[in-house]
Amino acid sequence: MRPISLLSVWSDESVKVADVLEALDALRRPEPMPPTRTSVLTLVIVAKRRAEAARAQAAVHELGGRHPARVLTLLLDDSAGAGHLAAELRLLGGEADGRDVWFEEIELRVRGPVVQHLDSLIEPFTLPDLPVVCWFVTALPHVGDPLLAAADVLVVDARHFGDVACFATLAELSRRRPVVDLSWVRLTPWRALLAGLFEGPDFRPFVGCVERVEIWGRTGPRHLLGGWLADRLDLPSAAIGLSPAPHVGLRLHTRSPAGDRATFEVIRGDGRLVAARAAIADGPASEAVLQLPEATPAWGLIEALSHLERDAVYEPALRRAVEL
Repeated sequence: MRPISLLSVWSDESVKVADVLEALDALRRPEPMPPTRTSVLTLVIVAKRRAEAARAQAAVHELGGRHPARVLTLLLDDSAGAGHLAAELRLLGGEADGRDVWFEEIELRVRGPVVQHLDSLIEPFTLPDLPVVCWFVTALPHVGDPLLAAADVLVVDARHFGDVACFATLAELSRRRPVVDLSWVRLTPWRALLAGLFEGPDFRPFVGCVERVEIWGRTGPRHLLGGWLADRLDLPSAAIGLSPAPHVGLRLHTRSPAGDRATFEVIRGDGRLVAARAAIADGPASEAVLQLPEATPAWGLIEALSHLERDAVYEPALRRAVEL
């Protein structure tokens, strides 16, 4: 797959929305364009720091033409003072299904009162009849954020939220709009490996007999896994112990109806390997190992943008995470 290339660029440090729209139209005309302009959604990246925005943009660029979108980045400065709007437009080229494609990237640096009216600001830049996806890179919006009125789907990453209070906000946001959590997407291997450990006649009797759960990792992932297990196994919050660690892992302690004890664990080592193991005391054991994909900026993003709908497993997990 050919990487994203920069076809053309325009910028100005003090503009009005009409200026940006005019420049966007003019940007396309003088260049020899590839045959296909392709966008499947409008992706709005919301950040307060340039480094945050750059990381999100790099993730989008890494996708190449596999999931082209009109990308609108909002760099927000909500400090007091006169309103100010600066803009940079980039025309990008990529490849999708062997064809050359192109799409736009718009970066707006916003300061002053207009930060409180972002729904009106982005409306002229959204593509008609396509979903508007708002990606809040490192900070959650409050439930009254005007962007919620303009968004069809919200993208977040619970890995970046160190405050457990974020889960109450996420649960409330998920009642208003579908929420796609990159941290939840990246936890798919852990959830799949754990479920697979209970396959087979030796281990299946233990699935409804979990007595205690240990989960470690960063705040976001460990609370998501805790909420998921509390919901799916109908466990009381007191049965789930959470502790900080660099990498996420979990261990379930069980006792079967016959009185046999067993442990089920999914643990990531120092590298990119995740190991799963089920062991019955004085009985059989089962193991599986999974290689995680490379930890690039886009890890999980393509999967997230391909499933822009409510997640019937994630939302109950969020509500249980609030209680942990």
